[in-house]
Amino acid sequence: MKPRSKQRLLSCLFLVCSFAPPAVAANQLEPQRWERNEAMAAVRSVNTGMAVYELGDDAALANGPVTINRLINLETREDWPLPAREAAIYRFTRSLADLPRDAVATVVMQHLQNYQARTLVPHEDHADALVPLFNIRSAAKGVENGWQRLEFADEAATLIGANPVALVTAFTQSANPGQRSGYLDALRSAGMADVMAVQDIALGSLADTPSLTGMIAVTAVITADEFAIQQLLIDGRGAGLAAALKQLDEQLGASETASLLEFAVQEAPAPNASLAIAAWWPRLKHDPATRDLLIDALADPELGASAALALARAPDIQTISDLQRTANGDSTAAKRAQMALDIGWDGLIGDSRP
Repeated sequence: MKPRSKQRLLSCLFLVCSFAPPAVAANQLEPQRWERNEAMAAVRSVNTGMAVYELGDDAALANGPVTINRLINLETREDWPLPAREAAIYRFTRSLADLPRDAVATVVMQHLQNYQARTLVPHEDHADALVPLFNIRSAAKGVENGWQRLEFADEAATLIGANPVALVTAFTQSANPGQRSGYLDALRSAGMADVMAVQDIALGSLADTPSLTGMIAVTAVITADEFAIQQLLIDGRGAGLAAALKQLDEQLGASETASLLEFAVQEAPAPNASLAIAAWWPRLKHDPATRDLLIDALADPELGASAALALARAPDIQTISDLQRTANGDSTAAKRAQMALDIGWDGLIGDSRP
């Protein structure tokens, strides 16, 4: 063998040995079934905090080989029970979310994302099924998603002012939840003029692009613009709508909310009107006009059940009186009024039980 080839071979062998895990018993790497309380007692039997601190040394985190070696030593140390080792690795993984991506070597994240959890405990609802007590792989994925979200937020912060049309287009075309969340984070931190510009563009496409509901839900909460809220009630679909309605209830005046609820009942599709009733009725239940609105809605084929459920929630004396009056007869409205009374009465009985 030529001297140069021999030297190259020796170098490769040195690298392989440098990163090879220490020899351990085969059963130490196999999954172990634990009862949850016994596993947690094992975790408390040692000082996992010190191990997490040593793993999270800022100077070493960017050095992949050093951190990988420390992780392997912790994974295989024989003086700690398995649950304690995995608890420390899990805490270490979660702590990485507070650091920028470039502070952690790529190989470290790859190692954590490929980690096979070995402390298995019975599922809380299905005792025959075993689940990881410390899902290190999932925690690592969560850290990665968080970093992506921050990066998308930075991308969106640039687009909001420079090219809001591109921002809206990218949001509608994205299938990445982290990208959408990052864009919405950037909107929450943007100036009012930029938010309104994005909102105007998104509103122009909402009827044909329901996926913009999440974006307009965020902008409407920021701007409290009546037209935007009305369009959201008419054309909004899916995730973000219910949460936005609850947030709007917290920031709008009672008279504004009452007006919007009337609009929802009269103009919006039944699913959206039902969400508005559920979100806004509790604060408006003492308002006579809103009470009358829901009493009238009891006869509505699509909204009657939602109105009844709302009216049944801790009704005041006037609501009970109106429901009793409406319950006389055999109409659909009467049956729903009686249903509301029955539900409200059952709730009162339940609250009074010791």
